Amino acid sequence: MATTFCPLPSDFCLPEWLARQFPDESLPVGEIVSRTGWIHSAGGTGPYLSLRTRNRSLTRQHIDDSVYRRFDLIELPAVRDSMMLVPRADISLALAAGHRSFMARIKQLPNVDQLADRIVKTLGDGVRSADALRDELPPKLITNLGDAGKKLGFASTLPVALRLLQVEGRVLRLAEDFRLDAKRYFYRRWPDSIPIGEPPKDIERALAERFLAWAAPATADDFAFWAGITKTAAKRVMRGAPPPPAAASSQGVMLLPFRDNYFTLHRDLTKFAKGIKLLDMSNKPAPIEKLTTLHHSAIVVDGEPRGAWEYDKDAEKIVWKMFRKSPGVETAVKETEKFIREELGDHTYYAFDHGRIRQLRLAFIDKLHG
Repeated sequence: MATTFCPLPSDFCLPEWLARQFPDESLPVGEIVSRTGWIHSAGGTGPYLSLRTRNRSLTRQHIDDSVYRRFDLIELPAVRDSMMLVPRADISLALAAGHRSFMARIKQLPNVDQLADRIVKTLGDGVRSADALRDELPPKLITNLGDAGKKLGFASTLPVALRLLQVEGRVLRLAEDFRLDAKRYFYRRWPDSIPIGEPPKDIERALAERFLAWAAPATADDFAFWAGITKTAAKRVMRGAPPPPAAASSQGVMLLPFRDNYFTLHRDLTKFAKGIKLLDMSNKPAPIEKLTTLHHSAIVVDGEPRGAWEYDKDAEKIVWKMFRKSPGVETAVKETEKFIREELGDHTYYAFDHGRIRQLRLAFIDKLHG
């Protein structure tokens, strides 16, 4: 299919976004992430669906093996100190970005270097959960953080030290049962078999080059938010980092999960659609014109969000409605529903995607006019 591209990086062009995010090739898991962007992994099942949409031959086992056995992808703290799936070639860059964000975040908290060193010694060549470490470490090394810690999501210095060790590339976090949607985690020393290498001298420029390869045409606002840097810094590096060309891509019906890179790499959702209402981050209906992020699983047709969907675990089915009728949606729904039911067991946004919140999303779709 012939595809036209935007003449300038600052122009919007839907076909080019599709081409960058959905290459017409059956790529392996690591190559998909290299070509389309690091994937947020917040303990939900979204990464499985994002990867499978880009290569329909992938199974859950393919993806889990790539992350936890072959280490084609590494789950680590990256931009904005967010846990992400990152290809091996980008480990040093992702850790450098994650370390910078994390250190800025905890600058008001106590120093944890001594605790971190003791954790590494305690781990040795083994694997421990945070609870096991707490039992083995001297109590005097662990400090409760009170209100200051609560604001940052840390109850004590133990999780602070564990995150510090992750962004320093000294400790690797592993999910229970080697599943991306795990609720418990374990820690081991960083394996010698996974070299980290030296980070680039100009982190922002290296991030911009990656970002534009995945998301161009993009604005400085898009990049600044994703990278967790100022707009001034984003403008500086984007001027000197032209995006590579994008290959042609097929268009059609896709069921994308919440936080899929197709949407989350951009802040102006009116480039995708106008005149529809979706849920905001508080799970309240809002016009898309007022949203900067899509807090939905979306039905996408030829690049446009034309519907919303959720998985009803009790009924073991996808609940969906369209803003605009389109052919081929029922087939796509059945295929995704089968994958979720048989391989994932459920579809969650986060590790603890609570029932009440999910019911709000289901109720919203039920009220849509489809």
